[in-house]
Amino acid sequence: MVIVDQLSSLADDLAALEPWQLTGTEVREVIVAVQRTRTALDATMSRLVGCADQMGLAKDDGAASTTAWLSAAANMTKGAASKLVGLSKGTGCEATRQAWSAGRLSTDQAAVIIKAVGALPDWVDEQPRADAETHLIALAGEHDLEGLQRLAHRVLEVIDPDGYDEHLSEQLRQEEERVRVRTRFAMARRGDGTNRGVFVLGDTDGDVLRAAIEGIIAPRRNGAAAESFGMGADDWADLPRVQKMGHAFAELVNHLPTDALPVSGGLAATVAVTIDADNLATGTGTATNTSGTTMSATKAQRMACNAHLVALLLDGDSRVIDHGTTRRLYDRHQRLILATRDDGCVFPRTQPWADRREAGARAKPAAVRNEPLLRRGTSRAPHFHHHLVHEGQWTARMADDGIVEVIPPPHVDPDRTPQRHPRFTRQHPRAG
Repeated sequence: MVIVDQLSSLADDLAALEPWQLTGTEVREVIVAVQRTRTALDATMSRLVGCADQMGLAKDDGAASTTAWLSAAANMTKGAASKLVGLSKGTGCEATRQAWSAGRLSTDQAAVIIKAVGALPDWVDEQPRADAETHLIALAGEHDLEGLQRLAHRVLEVIDPDGYDEHLSEQLRQEEERVRVRTRFAMARRGDGTNRGVFVLGDTDGDVLRAAIEGIIAPRRNGAAAESFGMGADDWADLPRVQKMGHAFAELVNHLPTDALPVSGGLAATVAVTIDADNLATGTGTATNTSGTTMSATKAQRMACNAHLVALLLDGDSRVIDHGTTRRLYDRHQRLILATRDDGCVFPRTQPWADRREAGARAKPAAVRNEPLLRRGTSRAPHFHHHLVHEGQWTARMADDGIVEVIPPPHVDPDRTPQRHPRFTRQHPRAG
């Protein structure tokens, strides 16, 4: 078969590739080309799987399901097989599938768009669905996967701005009910002086737990943490992050039920929730915490009783009271205001914020409205975004509309086009 011969030839050519012979520019070009080819092959595989499912090949070969059949036939995990099988099912989203087959969308991007369009309410007609799909395909070229997921979750806002809040509120309420049913915790002794456990928590509760644990292992507490665990400061600093997190979890447990949790910068063990005052009173609408997790207003009402949650009420114009200072570092309340204004780290293509200091540490202090929040790092890149700005590689500025923009250095973007985090992307309602 011609197509089989062509694919075999391609595999042989790729196997013969010697990356060390390439220049830096060529490595970049080949990586992009390989990824585009992988994506196109995924799309082809999904189409083939859909055909195999319709033919009943899994049943003919004695497999329990198409997923199990594909997993065995292609030597892939059941999770990867299940994803391709899921993408092969259903109709619609032809524009997405074509872009996916051409390699213009990654498999993950295609999955996000197909899921988002499929999740639109039944009352959304065919043309608005097509508009939403086209809108998301365009956004996929401008944002990373996390940003696309955020925007896809809000795509109904483009179709029906008036009905969006009501629909999202009900959607979140149903999701939180499913989370309540699925929430689990189990632990058992291992017989060697240790315990092993597993748990399943909703995103909002997980955010609180992560904030508390990361507060305990914050770099500022290295000395205190080392002393607490009977170790030298250098030995503690050299521990793998997962091991530090384990020790911090143990310390957290031993602190309960008191409110004496250690903090870094006055904020690490705090999760703020922003919510309209009327929504908090009525239990309708939605709220968002400083990790970027959206929840129903009723969930926020329940969480407001938690000692480690601060509810920041917004007026009709979504404004939080400004708080100036003459100190170089922000106090706990100012950090919460910054987190509320910026919804977390303002650096584009990033993850939910943890604990961050202002970018202008070398400058004179200013009111909170003039400073951006920057992520202080992850286990792989500690203080990364803070240092990028602090060392002058990137710059941050406040735009005229009050949104913080980050400007890349010339070697990243010769035009130095200002960038914004995807959460600030405005999705304008479609005309008519």
